[in-house]
Amino acid sequence: MVVRIIISIFLSAAALFCVFGLIATLEPMPADVQWTWRGIYTLILIGNLAGLVHLIRGILRL
Repeated sequence: MVVRIIISIFLSAAALFCVFGLIATLEPMPADVQWTWRGIYTLILIGNLAGLVHLIRGILRL
């Protein structure tokens, strides 16, 4: 249970970093680079959120 909580904290921090990265892509830069970074940050964010949902469901079942 403690390991799940630690991993949840790590995934939350990584998700917040991805949100910051998505906000950073609003700065002026070439469009193809901008959309590439947005795609990367979005995919990682979705993966982190899916992992968090899975872990939180497991914690609540115990």
